[in-house]
Amino acid sequence: MASSSEPPAWDTFVRRPADVTCGVETPLVLRDLRPGRAKYGLRHVVGVVHEGGGPGDPLAVRTVVGVALPGAYTVEIVRHLPQEIAGTPYQDFYAALRQAAKAPRA
Repeated sequence: MASSSEPPAWDTFVRRPADVTCGVETPLVLRDLRPGRAKYGLRHVVGVVHEGGGPGDPLAVRTVVGVALPGAYTVEIVRHLPQEIAGTPYQDFYAALRQAAKAPRA
C-alpha cells in the first residue's frame, strides 16, 4: 500500500496535441497515478498546465488512444469540479466539462 506522503502525479487525455493550452485555466480530467487504492481515480478540475516544468504536480499528457505527448508538463489545480457532470448521453464530453467549469461556484 502506498504511503500518504506519495507526491501527486497525474495524466490527462486530449483529442489533439493543439488542445493543450499552457498558462491558462482549462477544464481537465485528471487521472491519479499514485500507487494504492486510488490509482487511476478520476478528478474533474480546472487547472493551469505548464510546459517544460514549472509550479504544480507532474502531468503526463496523452492522446485519446493513449499515446504520450513528448515533453514535460506540470499542472496546478485551481479548483475541483463535481464528480458527476450534467450532459447528454452520446454527446461531446469535453463540451460538458467546459460547461461545468463555467457554472457558478457553490
